[in-house]
Amino acid sequence: MLQLQILILTTWMRASDPVRRRVDERDRGEITSTTALIVLLVAAAIVAGGVIASKIASNANAVPSP
Repeated sequence: MLQLQILILTTWMRASDPVRRRVDERDRGEITSTTALIVLLVAAAIVAGGVIASKIASNANAVPSP
């Protein structure tokens, strides 16, 4: 029984090492185009929010007091 368990563990380790190396090599911390696009869209949304907030504030200040 022990011999079978050692054989299974050895086979598992041999099969998982190349997969683990492939995954580690692929993830090098590079910025992908999707991440860059998301950053640009978030920045545009923040700018648009600022423009809308300033227009609301200017319209609120333009309301005459009763």
